[in-house]
Amino acid sequence: MKRIAAVILLLAVCASLFACTARSPVYASLGKYEITEAMYEYWLSYYKSRFYASLSEYGLITGDYDESSWQLSPDGERTLGEQVKDHVDEQIRQMLVCSVLYDEKGFGDDADTKALLSSTVEEFLSDDISAAVSRAERNGILAGVGCNINTLRRILEFEARAMIVADRLFGDGGTYAVTDAERETYYQDNYHRVKHIIINNSYKYVLDDNGEPKMDIYTGRYVTEELTEEEKAEKQNLAQSLYERAAAGEDFEALIEEYGEDTSMSAYTDGYFITASSSLDTVYLTAAITSKIGEVTLNDTSYGLVIMKKYPLQPGAWSSEVSGVFFTDMDSSIIENKKTEIYGKRYGEIEYSDFSPVFSDIPLLDHKLTQTQAQ
Repeated sequence: MKRIAAVILLLAVCASLFACTARSPVYASLGKYEITEAMYEYWLSYYKSRFYASLSEYGLITGDYDESSWQLSPDGERTLGEQVKDHVDEQIRQMLVCSVLYDEKGFGDDADTKALLSSTVEEFLSDDISAAVSRAERNGILAGVGCNINTLRRILEFEARAMIVADRLFGDGGTYAVTDAERETYYQDNYHRVKHIIINNSYKYVLDDNGEPKMDIYTGRYVTEELTEEEKAEKQNLAQSLYERAAAGEDFEALIEEYGEDTSMSAYTDGYFITASSSLDTVYLTAAITSKIGEVTLNDTSYGLVIMKKYPLQPGAWSSEVSGVFFTDMDSSIIENKKTEIYGKRYGEIEYSDFSPVFSDIPLLDHKLTQTQAQ
């Protein structure tokens, strides 16, 4: 994680915004711990950049950067800008509470933990900085914007304390480590199991003289051509026929084996396990979530025509080797819920100023720097 390199360059570019001096007013505090306005703006800029990179990766934002994109509301409830701010506000609350818990639980009294905190911060300040700029250049940049190294240390110390507390509380062997019972409850409350048949209704592969799919020697991809209107109608009729046969009770697995064009169904023999946050075509996701167990639906998606059947959840599927790929983020989600519940009991003790930065005035970190920070 090359966070410090990005911090320094951000300070150089945005000196007027990030005047992170000791005189920066306090934005939020809990006990002896204080987060300044400059620190708040730094985290807003950092996560604004991370969100933007993710949105671009998934094609939700395309073309040149446009600040008005943050007014989009994919979920129909909050704008993208509000989502970023809500995320940062939650992270700040958690870091303040974790800092207090770090003291209350005596983690700071443990020599090994104290050494871990110090070494984590110093690693960022020495190794990562020296890999990006020289010490002289670093000091010159910081001095030019009236910033000192102690402010940067405070930013990293908050993050390091939060990391240590989370590991001690929720990591393996921690006080609130995730249990199998919690996994099963989360699984039953949040997942849906479906199987499908996909009928490609947009293109077909061009075949060579031997009847094999032809490959483009320059791109390495199979050559395709759009289906004719007649061929599209045939695909539609096939999908409708399969839907009616499945809805009438015909063996769905046998239909998948005979007609399915998605080879993943043979790999994931128990089906797909889906949550509301799964990165899937919206029509497909909606059908998987809203349909009833045993129900068959016909859906026109970006994948093609999808005949889908919903199945009851199998107890303990999250521990299956076959289906495990669908549950890689489950523990993280459970831990985040536990953090909100446990940390949330202290949120009312946090004191805030009336400082409210204008989101559109927060600069966007260079995309490459944001990727570097995330490593």
